[in-house]
Amino acid sequence: MSDNQNRKRNAGVQKDRNNVAKNERSAFDNLGLTKRNADYMFRFNSEIEKSKLSVEKKAEAVNQMVQELLEGQKSGKTAKGMYGSVQERVDYVVNGPAKGPGADDPYWPSAFYNGLIFFMIFNVMFGAIMLFSPKTAAGSQPVGIVSILISSALAGLALPYMSTIFDPKRKHSQSIWTRLLIVIALFIVWMSLFYLTSAIPPVANPILKTWPSIIVGVASGAGALWIRRQYGLKKGFLF
Repeated sequence: MSDNQNRKRNAGVQKDRNNVAKNERSAFDNLGLTKRNADYMFRFNSEIEKSKLSVEKKAEAVNQMVQELLEGQKSGKTAKGMYGSVQERVDYVVNGPAKGPGADDPYWPSAFYNGLIFFMIFNVMFGAIMLFSPKTAAGSQPVGIVSILISSALAGLALPYMSTIFDPKRKHSQSIWTRLLIVIALFIVWMSLFYLTSAIPPVANPILKTWPSIIVGVASGAGALWIRRQYGLKKGFLF
């Protein structure tokens, strides 16, 4: 294909893109929005299309904003005044409202995170003992992977609650002594389950060797960090 043909082809593609953009912009102009609000919605629509939201979610966000703007215009409100910059609004729609510094983390991601942290600590600790102090490991009662898993899961389920139970900024329905008793009871249940599950026969509660234990622990830590970053967790046992 010659250079002249390439230029004509590129010019045609650019023209088509410009026509599409004009049609999208005119669609917002014809909804009764002010020129400034129509331009805002055109730019918002262009940016939200790049996100991974479903088509339905994108359409729902656009339609809701148009209705809010039509109402807001009656009292002189603008899109920027209502929603901030286009990028701020896109972030809000895609990721939800920003959490304040004292906001609670979502429960289940937090529970998984803390459970994986405890799973990491147990496995790395036992693996390190077997690696650097084999005599100590031989003289102590070995702990199976099922015992570690159950103990870590219980710790993960309890810690999101534990992080709020003594929060001075939170209004508590129980007295300080009641909350202390709850913590003690949870600790007793946790330790009891740990020792009870250690009695499970090795065939159902296998004991990991040195390096498998360390590798599983490190992998658990990596998984915990991924969950923390994925869900923007601010609280937790470590990190």
